[in-house]
Amino acid sequence: MDTKVSSKQDAFMRLYNESHVRLTRYVQSVVYNRSDVKDIISETVLKVYERFENIEKKESFIYYLFRTASRLITELHKKQNRYTQIDEDIILQLPASNIETAQSLEVKDLYQALSRLPLAVREAIVLYEIEGFSQEEICNIQGGTLSGVKSRINRGRESLKKIIAAAETVKISNS
Repeated sequence: MDTKVSSKQDAFMRLYNESHVRLTRYVQSVVYNRSDVKDIISETVLKVYERFENIEKKESFIYYLFRTASRLITELHKKQNRYTQIDEDIILQLPASNIETAQSLEVKDLYQALSRLPLAVREAIVLYEIEGFSQEEICNIQGGTLSGVKSRINRGRESLKKIIAAAETVKISNS
């Protein structure tokens, strides 16, 4: 194997391994369907690897990785043009795998509420609240302006409150 190719692979894998868990959690949090999650991650890795030499600042790798995944998710969403059903086993893989049953149901409810948000708003909420990116970093990933990111996060929070409150009201009235 050519040493140039080998060093590219080593450098790429070193950076990717640091980001793999966050990328997987992000895609699972936004996409919900197991086969789509695998497809998005695979295609993201391939596209970023193909353009790896073009990334001037390697500290920007994670933003390039997430931006690529975000674009692929947007393309998938446009093709499907519908809300995706949540795979139950995806819920179990999300942030805390050792959660108890009651918490698991709450996590499921949260992700179902998230699935009702517009894609850009859902992504902003997941990146900020679950993945811990700053608003500036989300702006770098999603594009647009900082005020746009702040607005998406605030709208998302408000919408989630309303969706969850409505679901609680339905649960209470069905009891």
